[in-house]
Amino acid sequence: MTGFQLLQHATERVFHNIYEALAVSGLIWIGILIVQIAIFSGVDLDGIASGEVTTVSGRTMFLLLLTNVATAVGSSWIAVEWHRFALEGWRPTSAFPRWSGSRVFVYLFVFVGIALLIGLFIGVFFFLLALLFGQALAMLGGLFVTAIIGLPALYGFFRVSPVLPAIAIGEKLRFQEAWQATKPFGGAILQVSVLGILALAVVQIPSVLLGGGLVGLLYELVAGWVVLMVNVSLLSSIYELSMRSRSDG
Repeated sequence: MTGFQLLQHATERVFHNIYEALAVSGLIWIGILIVQIAIFSGVDLDGIASGEVTTVSGRTMFLLLLTNVATAVGSSWIAVEWHRFALEGWRPTSAFPRWSGSRVFVYLFVFVGIALLIGLFIGVFFFLLALLFGQALAMLGGLFVTAIIGLPALYGFFRVSPVLPAIAIGEKLRFQEAWQATKPFGGAILQVSVLGILALAVVQIPSVLLGGGLVGLLYELVAGWVVLMVNVSLLSSIYELSMRSRSDG
């Protein structure tokens, strides 16, 4: 299977089961957006980003932390329920998804752990690149540098990602086992990592053009949901592929 086929399968699973996808994620995603709008309306993000606001109050820090926590928990909740639908056939019975508390928090904890480990590795990798190439690295351009850093990070994440769907369906899978199970599909995972970076760049273009108005907000709502669901669906597809190979072996 190629990387394109993996991404195609993940995307088709979402849109061929659009009712289930909306049932497990719609209200949660809207809730996340409401929290973000309510909190960000009281925070001068532009001033912080531009450097005009040099002192960030404790209240602002708390609000930003609250937003990130709500987004992380909500996204993990959606991911767990979609994995359970995709891998176990657990169909939603209402417009509000089940709450699998322990699985959601373990999923989030493990995801953050993977992100920190990969972030540490990429940090060291970028530091070495900076030592070797210095100013030439900055001259390559931000997009190119992001691709250099993002590609190995995304590839590494996908290689160990089967541990996350395993948590969602109540199975135990170690990182080493996940790495070994995805080894036969390293080429496809590298391809889908490249496609993922390119797709994300394309999705962000309309957001920049539309700005921060109502239309831009609606686009962010829809595009963010599609990106989340396709990525979670992709993790399910990688899990299925790697576990099938593991059982055959």
